[in-house]
Amino acid sequence: MSKQLLLGLALLALASMAAAQNPRVLLDTDRGPMLLELDSVRAPNTVANFLSYVDDGSYNRSLIQRVVPNFVVQGGGFKESGEGIVKRAAIPSERGNGLQHTTGTVAMALTSTNGVTNVNSATSDFFINTNTNASLNADFTVFGRVVYGYKTLEELNTTPIFFGSEQPIRMPLIRRAVRVASDEFPILPLHTGTWFDPDNSGKGFLIEITKASGATNSDSPIVVVSWYDFFEGQQFWTIGSAPFAWGASSVEIPMQISTGGQFGSAYMASQVTSNPQWGVLTIRFSDCSIGSFSYTSVYGNGTIPVRSLTSPLYEKCPGS
Repeated sequence: MSKQLLLGLALLALASMAAAQNPRVLLDTDRGPMLLELDSVRAPNTVANFLSYVDDGSYNRSLIQRVVPNFVVQGGGFKESGEGIVKRAAIPSERGNGLQHTTGTVAMALTSTNGVTNVNSATSDFFINTNTNASLNADFTVFGRVVYGYKTLEELNTTPIFFGSEQPIRMPLIRRAVRVASDEFPILPLHTGTWFDPDNSGKGFLIEITKASGATNSDSPIVVVSWYDFFEGQQFWTIGSAPFAWGASSVEIPMQISTGGQFGSAYMASQVTSNPQWGVLTIRFSDCSIGSFSYTSVYGNGTIPVRSLTSPLYEKCPGS
């Protein structure tokens, strides 16, 4: 094997390892979700700074306060209440790291004095490029990119703004910003709905992403599942629920089963049997309309590929 080939394979392996280490962040906006991948190799300090605001909840219920069509959309400055996000000390610039301002890349906003950009002034404000903006390469640090949700970005780009200004008439809301495991897709409210197995008629799931009973806000989410199927010629339903953390890409749900019940006049309570320890269903999604549900149960184990049939009103599945 030639030295050139070995070197190429080594560089490819290093690139793959670096990509695996790059953290992801979900921006769940009221215009749809966006998934960001951050480059912790070429902009380590900037990524750490951005994640510090993510981790302490600063970007939750915050606004996209600036829209310049076909240029940038900018957030990270204000909460939904109108209060400014509490800013940490500014960080040194990591511009010139080889990352360019192309459509979908994420960069930190900067201040300026008398028209001169203060390159070491980045705090909480960030922007996403909605065009190739080569003029920004000299001063502004790119530290990530959109890997899912370009249609959301397109909608943000066309947000109506006041005439002669860059302020949206109705500012888009970032409902939450949370970390997501590398190469994973998070569980979202838009996964609520009916899901079906395209290869097996009569098999499906009802999914509800909601909040725990008594919770005062949406920071205590749970997933509720009803699974309907047939086994040995008999219909059966399994139901279950489990809490999860925003940003999680999968959740294990203990399921219980009731069998023997019929509908209408054929129903007889004495025929119904229940098993509260039927098994465990693990749900996982690869985007907002495709998933894979696996189970271990008293009936055996398996994996079911699923697709969404319905979605919540006013929620949008933006595609990649």
